[in-house]
Amino acid sequence: MSDDTQLLPGDRVLARWQGGDFWFPGKLVRANGEQMAIQYDDGMQETRPTEDVRPLDWRVGSRIDAVWTGNGGWYAATIVEINDDGTMLTVLYEDGIQEGRASAFCRAS
Repeated sequence: MSDDTQLLPGDRVLARWQGGDFWFPGKLVRANGEQMAIQYDDGMQETRPTEDVRPLDWRVGSRIDAVWTGNGGWYAATIVEINDDGTMLTVLYEDGIQEGRASAFCRAS
């Protein structure tokens, strides 16, 4: 996270679950300068170092991965609609299928 971005409890964020390759949406619960407690949209919680947390920047046109309801697998998609708080999205998969997805079933690379 850049030094000029101040995240506050309640802010929507993306965080690297267990320090992995993917960024998952959630809400900042608390921060102490070096660590940030995250409540992920899927209900999981963890504390991450500040460099593993960034503001949620998804918007129409953002490229993400989403779980397709057809088989439960992750697939590349583009956001075509998003609600005001970023918790419900309409995504368009690369094969042309479009569906509504809760943010809990989406991630960024």
